[in-house]
Amino acid sequence: MSIRKHVPIEHAEWSVQPPADWVQQRSVDWNWRPGESHGFGYFLIDEQHHVASQALYARTVKMLASLSAVQTQSQVVVEFDPAAQRLQLHELAIWRMAADGAWQKREPVAKEAFLLRQREQQFEQQMLKGYVSLVALLEDVRIGDVIDLSWTLLPREPLPGLLFTALHFLAWSVPVAHYCLALHASARLNLRWCLHAPDGVPLPIETAETDGVSWRFLRPPIFQAEGCVPGGHWPFPVLEASAWESWGQVARFFAELWADAAHDYSPGIAAEAQSLADGKTRAEAIVAALRFVQKDIRYLSVDFGHGAGMLPNGAGTVLMRRFGDCKDKSILLAALLRELGLAARPVLVASGWRDGIKRLMPSTACFNHVIVGFEFDGQRYFADPTVVGQDGDLAHLTAPPFGAGLVIEPATDALLDLPPPALAELTLTETFTLDRRGREGAVEQVLEASGWLADDIRAAILNQGHLQFAKHRADALQQHFPALQPNPDSLQINDDSDSNRIELRSRHGLPTWGQAERKPPDFFSYGAHGLFLAVETIDPHQQRAQPFQLCHPLRVCHSVVVHGKAVKKQKAGAFRHEGPGFRYWADVQSRRREVRFDYRWESTATEIPSEQWPAYCQQRAVALERAGALVHTPAFKPLAAALRFFPVLAVVGGLAVGWLGNAGNNRIVREAGGIEAAGSKAFEHVKRSEFTQGYELAAAVQPNYRNNFDFQIMFSEAAIRTGHFAEAEQALEKARSQRAGDILPEQLQAALFEARGQLPQALELLKRLATQTGAPERLYADLARISERMGEFGAAQTAWETVLARHPAEPEALYSLAHLMWMAGERERADNLITGVIASQPVSSAALESALARYFSVTSRPERAIDPARRAAESEPGDPYLAYKHVRALIESRRYDEALAVAIGVNEKFPKQPMAAAALATAAAMANDNLRAEPAFKEWVKLAPDNPDAVSSYGFFLHRVSRDLESQTVLEQATRKFPSHGNLWLNYAVTLEALGDANAAQAREQAARLMTDEQRATLVR
Repeated sequence: MSIRKHVPIEHAEWSVQPPADWVQQRSVDWNWRPGESHGFGYFLIDEQHHVASQALYARTVKMLASLSAVQTQSQVVVEFDPAAQRLQLHELAIWRMAADGAWQKREPVAKEAFLLRQREQQFEQQMLKGYVSLVALLEDVRIGDVIDLSWTLLPREPLPGLLFTALHFLAWSVPVAHYCLALHASARLNLRWCLHAPDGVPLPIETAETDGVSWRFLRPPIFQAEGCVPGGHWPFPVLEASAWESWGQVARFFAELWADAAHDYSPGIAAEAQSLADGKTRAEAIVAALRFVQKDIRYLSVDFGHGAGMLPNGAGTVLMRRFGDCKDKSILLAALLRELGLAARPVLVASGWRDGIKRLMPSTACFNHVIVGFEFDGQRYFADPTVVGQDGDLAHLTAPPFGAGLVIEPATDALLDLPPPALAELTLTETFTLDRRGREGAVEQVLEASGWLADDIRAAILNQGHLQFAKHRADALQQHFPALQPNPDSLQINDDSDSNRIELRSRHGLPTWGQAERKPPDFFSYGAHGLFLAVETIDPHQQRAQPFQLCHPLRVCHSVVVHGKAVKKQKAGAFRHEGPGFRYWADVQSRRREVRFDYRWESTATEIPSEQWPAYCQQRAVALERAGALVHTPAFKPLAAALRFFPVLAVVGGLAVGWLGNAGNNRIVREAGGIEAAGSKAFEHVKRSEFTQGYELAAAVQPNYRNNFDFQIMFSEAAIRTGHFAEAEQALEKARSQRAGDILPEQLQAALFEARGQLPQALELLKRLATQTGAPERLYADLARISERMGEFGAAQTAWETVLARHPAEPEALYSLAHLMWMAGERERADNLITGVIASQPVSSAALESALARYFSVTSRPERAIDPARRAAESEPGDPYLAYKHVRALIESRRYDEALAVAIGVNEKFPKQPMAAAALATAAAMANDNLRAEPAFKEWVKLAPDNPDAVSSYGFFLHRVSRDLESQTVLEQATRKFPSHGNLWLNYAVTLEALGDANAAQAREQAARLMTDEQRATLVR
């Protein structure tokens, strides 16, 4: 049973007529413009409520300032509910600026040009609303046109007793010149209103009118939405108006409105309740009724007809149909519980705002969800009948996390505080059995969860299906272990429905913990990924003006157990850390042939205030630095065994063995904690591009890993980047002997050729490697770069296009291809390529903005480089390199004082970062602040010994301050370490010329041969 009245589309009421007399006409500021960075904006948004009739007038005057806006905004759509509303369209017209600058209105669109269409936009979300859309396809719309649309929505047979209420969120993501809101109401209507706003935000101007009140908001700020904001936090003005006097009045209205639906078809409800209660205790019968409505009554919202969105279907109707929305399912559950002898009532809640509704005036507009409250044995419970996958007896029933609600019964006089969420726990234990022979290797996963986390896992299994869920879990693990042999059929589910705990077990084959078809590596590496099954993932570089919502209370544990004959015992340890909103533990235990890592994360707060966000990100990063399992798993080596069991022999034979014959190496290995620790730390340093530290450690233990392919690859890269070319050559030869045909040593050989300045050899090798099947993307990038340096621009363009075909927005490839097109004279096409790709991205990217800045810089447009460089630095405030690039853009535009001011701030923010020192050194030198520049240059060289730009810039600074002999010494040593760096040779040549040295001409030739176009274009003197 339902008192709704359904209205088919052919009976929808709409007309074209002038606005009512109560509507006030607003003026438009035609001189305003939305700005170059926005495709469209609103000259005017005008909303006017007629409180007595509950009619709403609206007018939008929108300017289309770009081609994409013309494409997407030229179809006018006005949506309305034909069962609850009548539409009056007043005018749809296009304004266009004439040649003399005057705005001219074109002929308004005729009624015959409108189409009435019906489509369900939320059908995939199981929601049918029955709305219809009035659509107009505008003709001859051009960039710069303004679309002026006005209409009024009037109620069609309003629900009895429904009073006026309105909520307006004064936030827009596009530019708005003028927003107007008016409430037309007489004093007898007892209308109240309230403006909620956080401190410091601009507010609309309130004006008392003869027939009510109005607000004007001129140039409201553009609102930047942030994710994971607590529902009760409104970072913008919220204006509410209500004719309701109390929450009791609202509760009585709903109780009367829903009375018929609640008592519909009582005999059928009674029979179902009896069936659910047979053979059960009363408590078990209550749970059975809840599970019946959750599982057997599918969720489907059919909000057709008069009263849709506010009126439920009858309990008997829902039982017969076996589907319904939150209202319908709550009505049915409350009816079943009443048949079981309980006092049960629907409870209105706000799923997003939660207890934020306690700040609002009484109204019907703040609720969007319904749950059920009931009493049993003197205790009050709350249940959400729409939850999928929930289990647990009454003692373990997960309370809905909505904070506050309104019980629908006549006796209600206030909002009710709902119970806080109970602790939810998740534990993942992964046991890796490692077998270097590839026969018995395996990984066993045990996932346990309780509370709402258990509910979420059950829901995922129900929605995806048992095997698909298992496959997704195995696929996630295979991302870390490519050789994994997934076995989805091994998934076992143990579900304790009474205590609401679930356990999942699975086992997969793991022949190697490295790449498939290769020998197992000497290190097992894995992170605490299980924590992020429940802990929020974040962007640590994000700047927030709004608080961040945390899952609370929450406890997540991830244990990684690694055992097998190949596993080396390691030192036990314990780590504890605490930061805003969390506590973290990391423990390492070890015994023979087994290492265990235990990670635990607990929440301590419901949210992180915006002012604590930087500290939260920083302390969280500190904690999660200890969230990686690194286990030494070496193959058996007779030499290593001899060293272990015969130390005297090892000392005597030290010179033959290698490192023991070198006192410096002895010290390095000892300070690192032994051979294995030194090797492990070397990998980590190279991974972080700390090549000097990596090289020192790797060189000290290199003989002990002479048969390890991965180590030789790592060592060769460190040696190339630190100028130890002979050692790099030897390491590459060893790597080739261990894995013939592998492409990695050849890629590094090309890098070695380039580092030595042997560009033709590097290019020839890369061309040959690119013909191999499955050549990696990085190889094409290297090929493109070297081809460009050798003047083979066609080959470079083809290689960059290959990279972009795989990754259409790869910043380096996008910049380089656009630069090549610019140099070829296709300047407009180059600009369109790079700006078009960046504009098409769904979210802004610091890497792409930096690429755009670099492009403008190298194409001699430094002023245009400043804004994208600044945007890149602002979007990634934790990246000192992007801050340095912003400073460079200012320097290249000759804004030396501004560059120095920014650089000083960067250096204060990143006191031990090489790029911060680089920014300060360069900016100070260009501002002739030599007292500040010299220590900054020295700090840059100290912090970045592997960066040729650091020593090159310092050498040139010494030349500028007339210390040419010092400059010569510094730059001469640097040319031996970095023989292929063009800028370095140029600065060396300048210094030699100042000294009258005959070798200056040869240095000039080297500079001319090695300098790239970008180095020439961005040279700072």
